[in-house]
Amino acid sequence: MNWKVIAFAALGLALSFHSQANEKTLQVSGQGIVAATPDAYTLTMVIEERGAVVAKLNEQANAKLNAVVSFLLSQGVAEQQIQAMSVSLSPWYEHMPNGREHKGFVLSRKVRVTSNQLQNYDTVLDGAMKRGINRIDQFEFINSHPDEIYREALIAAVEDAKVRASLIAKQMGVTITGVVSISESMSYNQPPVGVRMRVQQEDAMSLPGQTDTSAAVNVTFAIEN
Repeated sequence: MNWKVIAFAALGLALSFHSQANEKTLQVSGQGIVAATPDAYTLTMVIEERGAVVAKLNEQANAKLNAVVSFLLSQGVAEQQIQAMSVSLSPWYEHMPNGREHKGFVLSRKVRVTSNQLQNYDTVLDGAMKRGINRIDQFEFINSHPDEIYREALIAAVEDAKVRASLIAKQMGVTITGVVSISESMSYNQPPVGVRMRVQQEDAMSLPGQTDTSAAVNVTFAIEN
């Protein structure tokens, strides 16, 4: 895994002393960031056929799909990383001088690919287009283990909160005696909240850059003089 953990203070941190039921507490927010280089990419491609006979359109789309899948397999993309998604069918109209005219149907089929072969993604794109792909709906670099990366960021956030609390307690002449409560201040979905792209300066045209995955926690410590 190629990532780096960064712990730092978030803007607007809640740092305060107050008493709850005669218990003195110290509230601290901590944040952690993991900078990770994407190790895979995801790609959604569309095969599209237009015509009057649906059965013929489906036959043509399947022929192109088979050619695309065979090519992807030859490029090292695993079979389980290829999803031939459901077929969609819609009417095909064209605007004519006398109004809109029904010409037939548009049959579309999506193919989604996820691969860790970053070095040949451009070859995959070019080869797929030559074998019948009409357009690219989505392409992005991703991390194949986002949960693991987020957990690293969460650990860094907790450590950051502990360090900040210790520093504040020392300066205020109090002692930390325990933890009253702790909570995440960010929810985590797919992808995690707080992800942003950072383009590397060197060789930026060919490298996927890095993603920053962040996590934040709010911790209330018990203290005594």
